[in-house]
Amino acid sequence: MRRPLPLALLSWLLIGEVGLAQNLVPNGGFESVRGKLSALDQIGRAEGWSPVTLGSADLFARDAGHPDVGVPGNLYGSLEPVEGDRYAGLFAWKDDGRFNAYEEGRQDPFAPGWNVYAEYIRIELTRPLVEGEQVRVRFKAALAPMSDRAVSGLGAYCSPVALHGDHRRFLQEKAQVASSVILDQWGVWVEVSGTFEADGGERHLVIGTFPYVGFEAARVVEGPDNKFAYYYIDAVSVEAVIN
Repeated sequence: MRRPLPLALLSWLLIGEVGLAQNLVPNGGFESVRGKLSALDQIGRAEGWSPVTLGSADLFARDAGHPDVGVPGNLYGSLEPVEGDRYAGLFAWKDDGRFNAYEEGRQDPFAPGWNVYAEYIRIELTRPLVEGEQVRVRFKAALAPMSDRAVSGLGAYCSPVALHGDHRRFLQEKAQVASSVILDQWGVWVEVSGTFEADGGERHLVIGTFPYVGFEAARVVEGPDNKFAYYYIDAVSVEAVIN
């Protein structure tokens, strides 16, 4: 009769199996940085991360040189990281036509979505995705306490090319993973996650709002409204699903 494996050995084998699912995001916690933060719009200080459009995003750190980008307290509220000492932040939605109306007159300022300001962050994965493999994408998001709006459609898109847009509005790509519900909990980390089958060759991860998979905005305050939904982002991962 075959004896059952000792519990300690079984636990070691299970840990080894799970360990094969390597995170393909090289700096998912935004912990590796270049220099000390001194202002907003410095997502580029996080190793590997950069903005996608003309709307830059932010990085926050416990050792920041300016209170606007500190941790836990900063310009948009107060929140501890999921782990470590840093996290990112971006406008998922902002009603601000001032930024869009002057872009060389190439668009009608009253066109749908033209008066929307949005920010996106991207990073290159450590390897391209393989055709047919099942991939799990996860990140933590928290609605900043200073936000008067909240949105759905916050998600992640794995792209075969490095996206770049000379604008500050929504991207038109369809995210493989996105929140179908409005993320309206102030200062609480919630997980946005999902699994998809790779087409093959996807090498770049983009995080932001993707209205073409569904988008809804809601007011979360009564009275004066700053008309923006700002989210902190942390603990980003992309992993091949191991059966």
